[in-house]
Amino acid sequence: MKQTASQVFEIFHPLGVLTAMHGEDSNLTGIAPVDECGPGDLVFVDRAASIPHVMDRRPSAVVTSDALRADLGAPEGLSVLVAPNVKLAQALLRQRYADRDLRDTGWPGVHPSAVIHETASVGEGTVIGPAVVVGAGVRIGEDCVILAGSVIESGAVLGNGVVIHPNVTVGYECEIGDEAIVHSGSVIGSEGYSFAQDAQGRSHRVPQTGRVVIEERVRVGANNCIDRAAFGETRIGAGTKMDNLCHVAHNVTVGRDCLFTAGFIIAGSVDIGDRVLATGTSWISDHLRVCNDVALVHRAGVTRDLTKPGAYAGTPAIPLAEHMKSIALTRKLGDTRARVLALEKELEELREQVKDR
Repeated sequence: MKQTASQVFEIFHPLGVLTAMHGEDSNLTGIAPVDECGPGDLVFVDRAASIPHVMDRRPSAVVTSDALRADLGAPEGLSVLVAPNVKLAQALLRQRYADRDLRDTGWPGVHPSAVIHETASVGEGTVIGPAVVVGAGVRIGEDCVILAGSVIESGAVLGNGVVIHPNVTVGYECEIGDEAIVHSGSVIGSEGYSFAQDAQGRSHRVPQTGRVVIEERVRVGANNCIDRAAFGETRIGAGTKMDNLCHVAHNVTVGRDCLFTAGFIIAGSVDIGDRVLATGTSWISDHLRVCNDVALVHRAGVTRDLTKPGAYAGTPAIPLAEHMKSIALTRKLGDTRARVLALEKELEELREQVKDR
């Protein structure tokens, strides 16, 4: 990073990411965590507890909120960049100045060991790594990166700026939208789990002949499995971000800008709305609908349609407030049982006294 604070401000101010700059201009050479920074560094401060580190270690620039700017004062040589959302500013500035350069592979744009079918098309500026296999009729857009050992099966379509990390499989006729990222070990378009049983109880595979469509700006974490549809498509909506070890079964529809953390399991033919959040090891049973703006927390297990926005927890999933009341009551069950037993004993003693009279 070789920029001045004013240059950074000029780039991000029109986007609304930075709204003001205070103090002196400064030369920046890197981005660092606030507790390890030094001269030349730009740091992000979103809590008052970080301010003493700034005063002690003297970075050259700080991105902070307007509320914390006054607490920083005006140290000599410090540029203060104000952001309405410090975490968002960190994401966008680090993407531009401190992210890994996936194109810096050290070999030609298309590695000699890659196998690309003669009917496939590869857009300008795309990087293809060692041992990549690109099947017949594949269409790959511009400025993509496909890293070592990945397989793009026949008829698949990748938009512009797609990043495929090592050892990913993109199944036949699946589609991945612009600027999507798929991390290592994931399988897009694995066969959906569907079997029919005969009279002897033997299982026979039902072919899954649909596809998977991943829309633009989706992030698929490592070791995810997204099954192709039995017919039609499994679809992941634009902007959705999936953590590692998630599973999406056949014919699932996921809305836009959802956030799924590790171990989230979605059974077949589920319809999920926009901006749904699921925390680790939550799950949804098959053929259900989850509306927009739902949060699944505390290992929620969804066994019925969720038609109202809000937070849900537990199995079967219920509104979070009810779940917390249930937990509080459960913790008191031991005391409650002891009190009931004591009352029963007292009642029995009273009955005996009445008999004696």
